Amino acid sequence: MATAPTFLGVPVEIRLVIYELYLIGHRHVVNNVQPSNNHICLLRTCRQIDHEARRIIGRYVSLRHERQINAFILRADDFFAAQVLWLDVANDGRVLTAKKSKDKPEEVFPLSNLHLALRRMTSVRSLRVFQCRRGLPVNVERSTNLRLKFEMAMYPSGDGHRFNSYELHLDPETRVRPFEVVPPECVEKLRLSGDCHFPTPLTTPALRHVTLCGVTGNFFDQNTISQSFPGSRLESFSYGQGHRLGFELRNHHLNSLVSVSSRYLRKLVLLGCSRLTSTVVASCLDNLVVLEYFAFALLTVHELRPDFVLSLPPSLSTFKLQVRNTWFAVPLLTEERQICDALEETVLHRSIPLSRVCVNFRDLLMINEGRREKWNAIAEQRHLDLTIGPWEDVEDI
Repeated sequence: MATAPTFLGVPVEIRLVIYELYLIGHRHVVNNVQPSNNHICLLRTCRQIDHEARRIIGRYVSLRHERQINAFILRADDFFAAQVLWLDVANDGRVLTAKKSKDKPEEVFPLSNLHLALRRMTSVRSLRVFQCRRGLPVNVERSTNLRLKFEMAMYPSGDGHRFNSYELHLDPETRVRPFEVVPPECVEKLRLSGDCHFPTPLTTPALRHVTLCGVTGNFFDQNTISQSFPGSRLESFSYGQGHRLGFELRNHHLNSLVSVSSRYLRKLVLLGCSRLTSTVVASCLDNLVVLEYFAFALLTVHELRPDFVLSLPPSLSTFKLQVRNTWFAVPLLTEERQICDALEETVLHRSIPLSRVCVNFRDLLMINEGRREKWNAIAEQRHLDLTIGPWEDVEDI
C-alpha cells in the first residue's frame, strides 16, 4: 500500500523556494498593519525544517511592542541579530531631553529600548516603521522634557543605518522628519506617510521607487517632486491621498515627476486624484516611453476628457482605470461615455493586447447600457485578462 506524500518528500530545492514564498507572503502589509512574528513557528515543525529554513526565516524580524523588543535584546544571540536583513518595528518616538549646561548640546534618552535592538542588527537593509499602539507609561521629572523625535528615538547617537529600503506605515497625524538621522544617499525604495517634513538640503541619488500614501502637512504643497527628491531617477511612483486632509497631487507635481523621470518610469499609480486634469495626464503619458504599469483612480469635479486614454504608450502592459465624481460634483455622464468608447476602441481592440486591464465605471454605463457583457465577450475572444469592478482598495501601495 502506497504511503501518503509528505512535505519532506518534496525535493529540498523546492522546499527552499516554498520557504522563501512563505516569508514573502507573511511580510505583506495590509492596511498599515504590522506583520507578526508567527513565521518563526514554522521552525518548530521538526528538526529537519528548522535546519533548512532557519537561515531564510531568520532574515526577518518584527518587533511590535516593548515586550518583544526586550525579549529580542535578551535572547537573540549576535549571530541571529547579524543575519536580520528585513526589519519591521513599532517606533514609540518619545524621548526625554535634558540640557546640562548652555555649552553642551541636548542629551536624548529614548523611552523605548528599540535603539538597543537596532544597534545589534548590523546587516539590516530594509526598515519598515509602523505606528506604536502599545507605548510605555512614563513619569517625567520636572528637570526633563518629553518630546517626539521620531528618528532620534531609534538612533539617539545621531548615526543611523544605511538602508536600501525605508518605509513609513504611520497614521496621518503622526509628525515625522524623515532623514533627520537616517542617511538618504543609499535609499532606493521610499514609502512615506504621516505629517512629513524633510530636512534641507536633501540628496537622493540612489532613489528609484517612491510611494506617498496618507501624507499630511504642507511640505509637498510647497515643493514639487523633483525638489523633494533631488538627484533621483524614479522607476516607479505611487500616490494615494489616504486621508481627507492628505496632500493632494496636482498638475505641477505630475509635470515635475515626468520632467526628471520620463525615460525611466515604468510604474505609475495615481489613486484618489481630484486635482489632475485630463490634458496634463495625457501630456505626461505621451512622454513616458517605457511605462509598463498605469493605475489611475480619478475623481472628477468639472473636467473630464478621453485624451489620456488615447495617449497610453505602446510599452504599456497593465492598465487600471476608475472614474467617479466627488461627492459635491455633478456626474459627467457624457464625458464618462466618451472615456468608455475610447477605452473600447484603443485598449480592448489594441493590436497587441495588454496583459491585464481593470476598469470600474458606474453601473449605468456598464450594466444598463450593456458594456459589461460586450467587453467580457471581447476579452474572451482576444484572450485578454479583464476585470470589471472595484479594484482601488486592493491596489498595493
